[in-house]
Amino acid sequence: MSSMESLEAGLKRLKLRRFREILESDAEREQLMRFKDPLSLVTYLVDQEVMARDATQKELRFRVARFPSGKTLDKFDFGLQPAVNEARVRMLANLDFVRAAENVIFLGPSGVGKSHLAISLGHLAVEAGYNVRFTTAQDLVDNLYASLADGNFKRELERYGKFDLLIIDELGFLSLDKTASNHFFQVINQAYERQAVIVTSNRPFQEWSGVFHDSVIVTAILDRLLHHAHLFNLKGDSYRLRDHVKRDGKEVAPLA
Repeated sequence: MSSMESLEAGLKRLKLRRFREILESDAEREQLMRFKDPLSLVTYLVDQEVMARDATQKELRFRVARFPSGKTLDKFDFGLQPAVNEARVRMLANLDFVRAAENVIFLGPSGVGKSHLAISLGHLAVEAGYNVRFTTAQDLVDNLYASLADGNFKRELERYGKFDLLIIDELGFLSLDKTASNHFFQVINQAYERQAVIVTSNRPFQEWSGVFHDSVIVTAILDRLLHHAHLFNLKGDSYRLRDHVKRDGKEVAPLA
């Protein structure tokens, strides 16, 4: 075995993929010649490997997060949503709420940007190295229901508790029965003061009794969600409806 083959075998065994890529590229290998001392060369190679691994880990975190879109905060039009305090949202972008295991709640009618803001904060958290999971409320309870059938409920519940940030979207579109309401409570109770949670809902709190099985569980859920919470009430017409009307060439009233 030649020296190069031996080196490549060693790099493969140590899983130093970026090292191997550099050695396999004539152009990158020539760049190594500019280093005049071994320490600078090793530092460069280690930095390259670290950056490559960071990029791989970030890509993995994005896959695990399961965001339905690539919406970011820079793409959110605060001018069309005057009910939202932009400075407060920008403050959340520093992710102190994730570190402090606090909650963020976006309330408002369908299509006014709740999910956009939630996903945007999730993207920032992934970029910063946090583990995030996005799910709709319906998918959450459906998954927990399914785990009952195969005896994995406890493990599935614990899996949701391992994320630094859990985003639960579209709470309120469908009513939850007694079992689903209990499952939802267990997720929130598990997260309380341990992990950050973002919830979006098309219903104000006083209507949550129509979402969950009874008022007792509503009180228990709100008690935990609101204890350490940043609350936003969005208003206005659906962006999707506005875009549809614009395509039809009609005048669109400004957001309320």
